Amino acid sequence: MIIGPMKLTGLLALIKSSGDPLVNVAGAYFPAWLACMLAGVIGTWILHALAGRVGLAAALRPAPLILPCLFTTLTCAVWLLIFSA
Repeated sequence: MIIGPMKLTGLLALIKSSGDPLVNVAGAYFPAWLACMLAGVIGTWILHALAGRVGLAAALRPAPLILPCLFTTLTCAVWLLIFSA
């Protein structure tokens, strides 16, 4: 069986990767994506509260669409700023 160059590249990327980075919290190791998600939740909560105080909460509708998008944006931004190599 002949492996194509794209399949070989993907296979080598899987073998070569070392996994996700770990964050040490009080002697216990947690995956970095968990820390990024926590930062995304806290950041979304803070920005939603600030938007309510400033009066922008009415403009950020529908909330079931806006808040998950804000969470995703903040989570990915934290990942890129802290853990990108």
